[in-house]
Amino acid sequence: MVQNSTKASQYSALKMRLTIVQVLLTALFLLLMLLSPASRGLKQLAAAATANFYLQLGLYLIAFGALYYLLMVPLDFYSGYVLEHRFGLCSQTPLGWFKQNIKKTLLVPAAALPAAELFYLLLRTFPNTWPVPAAALWVLVGVTLSKIMPVWIIPLLYKCTPLADKQLQQNLLDLAKKCGVHIKQVFEVQLSTDTEKANAAVAGTGKNRRILLADTLLKNFSNEQIEAVFAHELAHITLRHWLKLTVFGTAVSLITFYLTYLFLRPAARFFGFSAVHDLAAFPLLLLLLTAIAIALIPLQNIYLRYLEKQADIFALSRVAIKEGFISAMKKLADQNLSDPSPGRIVEFLFYTHPPIAKRIRYAGAYS
Repeated sequence: MVQNSTKASQYSALKMRLTIVQVLLTALFLLLMLLSPASRGLKQLAAAATANFYLQLGLYLIAFGALYYLLMVPLDFYSGYVLEHRFGLCSQTPLGWFKQNIKKTLLVPAAALPAAELFYLLLRTFPNTWPVPAAALWVLVGVTLSKIMPVWIIPLLYKCTPLADKQLQQNLLDLAKKCGVHIKQVFEVQLSTDTEKANAAVAGTGKNRRILLADTLLKNFSNEQIEAVFAHELAHITLRHWLKLTVFGTAVSLITFYLTYLFLRPAARFFGFSAVHDLAAFPLLLLLLTAIAIALIPLQNIYLRYLEKQADIFALSRVAIKEGFISAMKKLADQNLSDPSPGRIVEFLFYTHPPIAKRIRYAGAYS
């Protein structure tokens, strides 16, 4: 079915193992910070620099994040550069990888620090009800990022230029109009400077909504195949999946923060912290949030796979030629080395999309 299925299975298995190693290393780092004097030491250094709690928080988080980055960067380099080169998916030089990695890393504090400051404000101000406003804050951050991502963040990471193929551009805009989606701009994104993988997206909301097509997609896919991939992305908008995901994400956030709330206070007392918002207790807070979030991932993935199947069916029923859709799925799997047929447990735990073999199978059965 897929030309590189054995190679794809090997690649997917290795990436999955690296993900598990990353989770375990993160847990080990948090435990060491919590059980050693390290977290309390960072708190004391921040307190020596300023008497303001929120400035202390910023200094603590920057130092904490720097330590975590130094721990994880060798694994990130192996996963994002060495392994990708081994399977012919990376086009970067080592220097290019580090430049891009640092650029992405520096973007994190721009969003994370203000969100963390507001989160701790909620912890201190609403000690008994903070999960509700915290969930609202989480959703607000997500919506804000979705608005600024295509306009500000993606152009910082990759060169974006108006699509040169005017016929393809018009076909995609007509397709969007047919689905009731208003889009003005189509951009080519120079992903080939980093990777050989192909991708496409409808990014942003309102007047900032735009079509993003990777140059790796444009180079290797026919117009019919590109339109089929784009039809799937349009389906998410037409079917209002963004709204469904916002509601679903809000519910998951409430559950995550409420369960954290239940365990955080007794756990903080057990480890000798004076309050849940004690800066030195940050590794404990992160441990609880991470553990609960990981436990909820399979539930979230079930719903995400359901929405992705809906989008495929919409694309097949409304706008895409079946043969174009199937050939696009096969080519995406080959080019991105996606495992077409993972085991059921792997699919249940890790997959946000139906595996390629399933997508091709129900596309083939569609009439």
